[in-house]
Amino acid sequence: MDRADPQARTRDLLMQKRSEIVDKVDQLGAHDPAEVANLGFGKRIGDATAYAVERMTDAYQARTIYSTVAEIDQALERLDAGTYGRCVSCGRPIPDERLAAVPWAALCVPCSARPGKSKVVR
Repeated sequence: MDRADPQARTRDLLMQKRSEIVDKVDQLGAHDPAEVANLGFGKRIGDATAYAVERMTDAYQARTIYSTVAEIDQALERLDAGTYGRCVSCGRPIPDERLAAVPWAALCVPCSARPGKSKVVR
């Protein structure tokens, strides 16, 4: 692979970030089956309640992180389509500085500031 090819570098960066995020989700989802089997709600529910809250928090974080994976997948699709680096809303170029900070950004700064765009990376 030609390292001088910006598209190849961008693809590598996106795939690396995607892999890191999926690994993080896997870590959030990993738990000791013995811990779950020993959950009891007798007189002292504190430990079990704390564990349940922790699991719910992990599940929420995993869902949030998976939305980033979906945004990375969409960026890879834009890369394949030749539209990567262009705002999906207005079609203007997304500044290189923004793409360096958030390589999967789909919106330029002005479009990301508009109300109702919260599901797309700002």
